Amino acid sequence: MNEIERRIRDELQRVGSMSFARFMERALLEPELGYYVTSTRRAGRGGDFMTAPELHPILGAAIARLAAATWDRLGRPAPFRWCEYGAGEGTLLLAALERLVRDQHPLVAALQLQVDEANPYRQADLRSALSALPNGGPPLVDKGAPPTSGIIVANEFADALPFHIVVGRAAERLGFAERRVAVDAVTQALSWVEGPLDSEIAQEVTSLMAGWPPLVEGQLAEVSPATAGWARGLRGQITEGVVLVLDYGREGVALRDPTSRMAGTALSYQGHRANPELLGEPGSRDLTAHVDFTLLRAAAVAGGLRHLTSTTQAKFLATAGVDDEIARTRSGPAATLEAAVALRSALAQLMDPRRMGGFAVEIFVAGDSHAATALMDPALPLPGTAAPNRPLV
Repeated sequence: MNEIERRIRDELQRVGSMSFARFMERALLEPELGYYVTSTRRAGRGGDFMTAPELHPILGAAIARLAAATWDRLGRPAPFRWCEYGAGEGTLLLAALERLVRDQHPLVAALQLQVDEANPYRQADLRSALSALPNGGPPLVDKGAPPTSGIIVANEFADALPFHIVVGRAAERLGFAERRVAVDAVTQALSWVEGPLDSEIAQEVTSLMAGWPPLVEGQLAEVSPATAGWARGLRGQITEGVVLVLDYGREGVALRDPTSRMAGTALSYQGHRANPELLGEPGSRDLTAHVDFTLLRAAAVAGGLRHLTSTTQAKFLATAGVDDEIARTRSGPAATLEAAVALRSALAQLMDPRRMGGFAVEIFVAGDSHAATALMDPALPLPGTAAPNRPLV
């Protein structure tokens, strides 16, 4: 039994049972012990999962194009802030900066950086990498700094925000019960029990579920007030600009289709393997579920953002204007066979709709000025928002 499990059991001894959202909070973020806050590197080939930035810097180059176009159309404000959630050691951010620096783009001189990263070790890695850039890289500002114009980026962040698990029960007054974590009285193992929602969260959870079709008997589903709250708060992070959310997930109705999602979508990840076992080895496994993009969009709009487009990672890359990046890698002065092969291998995953290419991309606009409104002009689409899709491999 590890220290996090011991602490979770101590809490369960006091309260009897806890929501899975509370279990996630402790397993993932327990100070100095949680999955996301220790010195262990979780992302990458040597970790538990791969994200697009670990595969190749092409996504960073694409987002750099979006940021530069946004800055230009807003009148080149200074400062212009890159806000990133779950930045880790900065793999995505550094790829975007490398593209802007190499192109000697004037945006570099206006950039500020603001990162939301729970892991102090990854924060230190990022600061070290930034210090090695020309002139020490763009300045970092605290999360509490007054908002400015900018771009918000959240790549595979929302899927790990805490969520509750509910189960269809026709005999219950609301048609469902919550699946909660407890200690089995016989085996003493962490186990599942069913019960009512905690009183302080019950109203919000039932409100978020108000438009759902009834769950069939025994059907599991996830609902995340944390995701809704995070999305509602995004508008307050910048005065005007764009918000880019990339993640795996589906529309709410698809996530609650009993013919395909009877068991819900919650999984743990360890060593690049998915596992439906969620309670074992807390603190040693990633815990995640598909993002409900119906919920996320509604919350973001309720918070004051304007929805620009829903697309996929494949379409975003295909229309972001990174052809020159691809040509440089394949046949530029510094091109190598190894780099060309690595690019082709990465694009095979990033453009495949059955793999990362099928990940959802949601883009929003913040601000009510004429320039901000012009960001939504379909006649002049921002990089990554045009159609149709086309192959890059």
